[in-house]
Amino acid sequence: MSFQIGIGFNKDPNIELAARKAAIEARRGLIGKRPSITIVFSTIHYPPEITLPIIRQSFTESKIIGCSTAGIILPHSISTRGLGVLTIHHPELTVGIGQIASIDSYQDISKAGALLAQQTLQDFPSQSRDLFLCFTPGVIENLSLLLMGLRSVFGNVFPVVGAGSCDDFHFRKTFQIFQDEVLLNSAVGLLLGCPGISVSIGSAHGWRPIGKPRIVTKSIGNVIYTIDKKPAASLYEEFFAQKMDDLRNDPIGKMTILYPLGLLSYETGEYLLRNPIDILYDGSILCQGDVAQGSEVHIMIGNKESCKSAFEFAANEALTGLRGKQPQLLLVIESMSRLKLFGHSAHQEHEGFNKIFNSEIPTIGFYSNGEFCPSENGDASKRTHLQNGSVVICAIG
Repeated sequence: MSFQIGIGFNKDPNIELAARKAAIEARRGLIGKRPSITIVFSTIHYPPEITLPIIRQSFTESKIIGCSTAGIILPHSISTRGLGVLTIHHPELTVGIGQIASIDSYQDISKAGALLAQQTLQDFPSQSRDLFLCFTPGVIENLSLLLMGLRSVFGNVFPVVGAGSCDDFHFRKTFQIFQDEVLLNSAVGLLLGCPGISVSIGSAHGWRPIGKPRIVTKSIGNVIYTIDKKPAASLYEEFFAQKMDDLRNDPIGKMTILYPLGLLSYETGEYLLRNPIDILYDGSILCQGDVAQGSEVHIMIGNKESCKSAFEFAANEALTGLRGKQPQLLLVIESMSRLKLFGHSAHQEHEGFNKIFNSEIPTIGFYSNGEFCPSENGDASKRTHLQNGSVVICAIG
């Protein structure tokens, strides 16, 4: 039996009307079936305190999770203002959800990740586990620890995919949705399983190393203290010919969007991107994820063409992983760095995607601040990493 997928989107300036229209459109796609799970993506122009009760009225029988985003991705358009609703039905689909509130109150964030995994498993009455999807605060200083906690419970048997929620680049109004609650600084998760389905993940970023390799000579967790025995920020000072104070005052500028750090993974041969999120006063660089001491590190560079190629690579990888099955749902998670890079021409990045997948396949996506995804080698159940600047395509068939 096949999935019934409903996707609704609306950007009416009337907040209540937008929520009602998006929910009605999503419900229509189910053709009268009872939804098992509903996922809500919202830009900050649509306060969830207003929209969520309206959406809940249309899906009283469904479990609901969601998050804030900088934009919503549809097959032929990108909208930085709007409300998206994805709802799914399958007679044999099993769904479990969980949430951990106030992650920043945990001294060890990995414990929060482990608790989220355990709570989700407790709500999941099946042994058939095919995909875990989570939404976290994008502003957590070290998302790697949360992922470490998830992996300590789940292992690497099935794909773990996730995204840091974000806003319109102000880094202030991000939120998560869990059932009837609107949460701040929290993580929500969804575990699903269904006999006979296939889940395939494609991921890529498109950034390439420039300059000679450098060595991280001192780091602890997500803080790089020195590179080649110099203050870490001197790498950017030399490259941009700018002082640390100037770099520190540009939090979403050159470093994060165009020139993240790339860590060579000896496990995969690929580069993991790390967004510098702050330069500390001693010249240390605070990153969104862990950076191991001794890592080979480069400044990375991306452009529109390389990012378009990466998007096409991820799409092909997701399709290949289905091994001949036709996808019934495509979920796209894309770094907000890419939205910033492309600006008003963001839809052009997806041209290759639309050539690979039939436009009739239900598709929805959103922009994120940090992505959890398997390595770029086609094995959906491989060890998941924290990545920045990437596109992740989850195909369910």
